[in-house]
Amino acid sequence: MAENTRVRVEPDIEQYLKSQSERVLGKPVNQLTAADLTTLANRILYEHRLAQQMASQVPFTKLFSWLMNWVPSSGNKVVSLSQSSEAPSLKASSSDDFEFDANLGDLFDKDEAA
Repeated sequence: MAENTRVRVEPDIEQYLKSQSERVLGKPVNQLTAADLTTLANRILYEHRLAQQMASQVPFTKLFSWLMNWVPSSGNKVVSLSQSSEAPSLKASSSDDFEFDANLGDLFDKDEAA
């Protein structure tokens, strides 16, 4: 069961709690009581706890790394989050075939001419 404990709430936290009163309790700010502030604090803390638990279950690092692999980068603006010890090499070899690139460029040239 809950224990009655008094805590002092900083003004910015109180303002935040009051700003959430419409969403959480459906009450306007001017109708809030001290008991309503307690209820707001409890419910918002519970929401934050649930959000933290959900966030810990999602592998954000792997998802972010995967997404960043699809983003073209120029230079060192994007930092890889991978834990591999060797750096990826992007060496162009003489055996690279650029025929596909040329054909793709030709398709765009044909579209512009039409």
